[in-house]
Amino acid sequence: MIDVLVTGSVVFTGERLIRDGYVYVKDGKVDSVGETPVPEDYSYATLLLGGPGRIVVPGLTALASTAAYPLRFRGASMAERVNYYRGLDVKTLMILSLPAVYELHMSGVTTIIVEGLTPELPLGLSEAVGGFYGLAVPVCSGVEPKYVPGLASALRVSGPGCEGEADVVEVDGRGFRGSRRVLGIFRGASLFLAASRVEDPLGESLELRKAAMLPPPAIKQGRIAEIAVFDVSRPPAMMLDIASEKEILKVYSSGARLESLIAGEDVLVDTGEHLYIVERSFKEARSLSEKILRKLG
Repeated sequence: MIDVLVTGSVVFTGERLIRDGYVYVKDGKVDSVGETPVPEDYSYATLLLGGPGRIVVPGLTALASTAAYPLRFRGASMAERVNYYRGLDVKTLMILSLPAVYELHMSGVTTIIVEGLTPELPLGLSEAVGGFYGLAVPVCSGVEPKYVPGLASALRVSGPGCEGEADVVEVDGRGFRGSRRVLGIFRGASLFLAASRVEDPLGESLELRKAAMLPPPAIKQGRIAEIAVFDVSRPPAMMLDIASEKEILKVYSSGARLESLIAGEDVLVDTGEHLYIVERSFKEARSLSEKILRKLG
């Protein structure tokens, strides 16, 4: 077990803004949040993250068709994605998911509700990569989502051509009823570009968490750590930390570099590099994607 001290020019807890603040994480939970100076007991933490020119905010939650990442340029309907999932084994779906998970994590997402048919995919991603995962089962699959230990949530999702009673409804392949646009639906060349068009990523994340019956994102004592640290010490978004609260909360879509990402006991991103998804993962995912797309024609 490690303890982590995160400092920043700004810490937004989800409820209030703290200038020159710190967050101390122990055993995957937020132990303390406050203003500097940092108490001496915390200054000897195993891992030190953040620093001046950093904005520390709650991690985001996204609903994502991660395994269908190779199909994102084709605009595959939900029903088409269901058939795609049925034709592939869990190991293949995991490999195909890695580029999508990477983009989500590098956008500040700590909880990913994965579209799929069985819990094995999100549970496998949790074990292999780290972070928090739930399951979103398309209603037209005929599969009833079942919560199992290790999942953040299990819900039903519907969309055009895949109608039925659902917890969340996809609209035009881009977002969901009740959350005007959700980060994780791949309709453009890059999730980051899609994220940059979201007016209020934190608000959208909050709406999705309500649908998934998850508590609101917050950095507060006793809560599981879901923390994103953005570097605004250099362009883009330079000096955003000295702006008003309204402007600071645009950090998710500002283009600022994600420097660190913490999900419970997992430090997923450090110094702007993902610690678990590496170049060979992308090569394997690309090779598999090319084979599948050729087969699909």
